Amino acid sequence: MIGPKYMSKPSYEIRLFLIGAAMGVANIIPGVSGGTIAVVFGIYEDLMNTLGHFLTDKVNRWKHIKFLTLIFSGSLLAIVSLARALSWSFEYYPLPTVYFFLGLIIGSIPVVYKSHAEMKITSARLISFVSGILLVIVLALFQEAGGERGAGATTLNVGLLSLLYYLFSGAIAASAMIVPGVSGSFMLILLGVYWQVLGALSGLTASLLSEGLSPLMIERLLVLGALGIGVVTGILLFSKIMSWALRRYPASTMYLILGLIIGSIYQIYPGFEFTLRGLYATITFIIGIIISLKFGGEKGDKKVLET
Repeated sequence: MIGPKYMSKPSYEIRLFLIGAAMGVANIIPGVSGGTIAVVFGIYEDLMNTLGHFLTDKVNRWKHIKFLTLIFSGSLLAIVSLARALSWSFEYYPLPTVYFFLGLIIGSIPVVYKSHAEMKITSARLISFVSGILLVIVLALFQEAGGERGAGATTLNVGLLSLLYYLFSGAIAASAMIVPGVSGSFMLILLGVYWQVLGALSGLTASLLSEGLSPLMIERLLVLGALGIGVVTGILLFSKIMSWALRRYPASTMYLILGLIIGSIYQIYPGFEFTLRGLYATITFIIGIIISLKFGGEKGDKKVLET
């Protein structure tokens, strides 16, 4: 449960907003999971608990709403404002960018392992761990088999059926967004709408200010609106499953999450270059590990799964 002694501190509120922004950035990077970022910064259990209970927990409802508002406002701001910068970063500095996120992911492994007091390996927990690894690897292989199908296809279609498909895609992607190791953007690629969505997001604020509600802007807003409704629906539904699993089978669930995280390394590993760019990648990798270990160790409810 989210402790009021943490939510009452302005520094904690700022931290939640910034974590939300980091999750937003992760969720628009194919192969990187916003759920993994939540694990890295030590708020994953609270996030699942809040999403699963903020409608029914009347005592703590406003505390839950405040928590979610900080997280999702940070995510939304990052997604809208950084989509163009992210496209630029991956175009010109792909290796250092990916290695930074690899550092975050690898640094989160000891944080996850220590998040529950009783993590002794059993057969059931081992099965959960291996299942998590295999799930992400199978998804990655499926993506590779599909090649670059749909890459660069940014034409928007705002017919009723297309908008319903964007809504459906948002719900599926949201389910992946809150599972560590499974990328929401990756699911959008599999569903064939990633490049359209990224195109609709890129430079959205600047275009809205310069063009106003032009026909093209209305199309972009319709696509993003349908996707957003799907995302909210998917998060609310799937978070209940994760919240239940963390409550009933905490250790096995954490082993599953560990498997998903380790499997995601295979999914996004880009290889290595013994060049100056490889050196930059090494530096960003180390920075990612340091950030992950430092902020992952600062969570306010480190033993939340014991309660």
